[in-house]
Amino acid sequence: MKHVYQFATKEELDIIHEYTMKTLEEVGVKFCCEEALEIFRQHGFKTVGETVYMTEKDVMKALETTPKQFDWYGRSGHITVGDGSSICAPTYGPIFILEDGNFHPVEKRDFLNFVKLAATSPALDVSNPNLCDIGFMPQEVCSNWAQAAVMLHDTHPMIGMVDGKQSAIDSIKMAQDFLGIKDKPVVAGLISTSSPCHVSTAMCEALIEYSREGQIMFISSSSMPGLTCPGSLGSLLMLNNAEVLSTIVLTQLINAGVPVIYGIQSHGCDLRYMTPCVGSPEQSLIFAATKSLGNYYGLPVRTGGSSGDSKQVDMQAGAESFSTAFNTILSGADLVVHACGGMDQDCSLSYDKFIYDEEIILSCKRIMRGFEISEESMLFDCVKEAGPGGGFMNLSDDNLADSFDYYREETSVLNCATHMAHATWLDKGSQSVTDRTKAIYTRRLEEYRMPDVEKERFEVLAKYVPAELLKEFQK
Repeated sequence: MKHVYQFATKEELDIIHEYTMKTLEEVGVKFCCEEALEIFRQHGFKTVGETVYMTEKDVMKALETTPKQFDWYGRSGHITVGDGSSICAPTYGPIFILEDGNFHPVEKRDFLNFVKLAATSPALDVSNPNLCDIGFMPQEVCSNWAQAAVMLHDTHPMIGMVDGKQSAIDSIKMAQDFLGIKDKPVVAGLISTSSPCHVSTAMCEALIEYSREGQIMFISSSSMPGLTCPGSLGSLLMLNNAEVLSTIVLTQLINAGVPVIYGIQSHGCDLRYMTPCVGSPEQSLIFAATKSLGNYYGLPVRTGGSSGDSKQVDMQAGAESFSTAFNTILSGADLVVHACGGMDQDCSLSYDKFIYDEEIILSCKRIMRGFEISEESMLFDCVKEAGPGGGFMNLSDDNLADSFDYYREETSVLNCATHMAHATWLDKGSQSVTDRTKAIYTRRLEEYRMPDVEKERFEVLAKYVPAELLKEFQK
């Protein structure tokens, strides 16, 4: 038995598509990059100033060359995007750390701690040098240092850097040389569009470099209804759809067949405070609709996360995290960023919430896995042996083994939540959730050991990062 889920009807998606095409043809999208504009012009697109116009035919032609499924390579192997699984990635860009109930700016030790936690996470599938702010490092080396630190500590496939042309060039080349892989995707760049209908210079420059090198891009829009787009969720989706599709068109003009992931990461909005509502019911609806739109165009989808607006590890944090995570995974999203630890409108990263969010993600995936209904799973021989009023802990060896095999397969054993009886909980010190999460992350960090790194790989990194900054990582 499994969940069967389809959020949007074809008729609803057809309406969004129709008005998306009207937007692209009559309103256009602003690309703030002369090189990008010249690429459009060379392919016969109408441009007025920095605004590019395109037709439905232009969009559908680009979609003909976008792959529905592709591999993403790292030091420990590869993962497949678009095969039906939900790939989970760390947070992206928080500037504050919540530790022991207090906030502080991100410090170097925090960055490295979360890199290690991500590397050893049972819930995360990729690494990310953007997982929190790196303002503690000199600006001229911070991006390259962050990527080098992640590649040394984590063997998963990696999200790359996209802060303009040189940042993208360095990120791609460093990963290719470090891994020794030149002909396959080794980094995935987040290309963010801005509402309404605007793509910045830095994003255009990064997109061009990633496209030329055949690297993955997850192209995402993020709007707030009533503030950066009109007030209806339908209009938000239509506008975001235009922004994302037009940017995908550019990738295919540069390098037909380059892998892209369709993304919308929009939120609700509270106009009382002029702020996004991360973890709101509206955001969950947007995430579900995003997957439906990606399916409509035959594209893998990035959306969702496990985050919210709470400033504490409290009931609000738990409710919002589970709501966003479950609706994301229920929708079938292919890439989930902000999967663990994000809170405070994704401005903050919590040690305790990171650990609990891992269990939320694993629980959501367990729910989606469903369970077996078959003649074997009825375990009738166990019932017959126990008989009316009997017990199931003292069955014969074969029946007991069969019963436990199904138990182990179908029952989640969680470490953050408590399921012990009240008296036992008191005897064990009345631990709170954060007592348990702190014990887990403290032990993980104490037991972490950096993977072995060959001398040649350190030499690659030394081309991008001053040697004195790499010394602390060398054994």
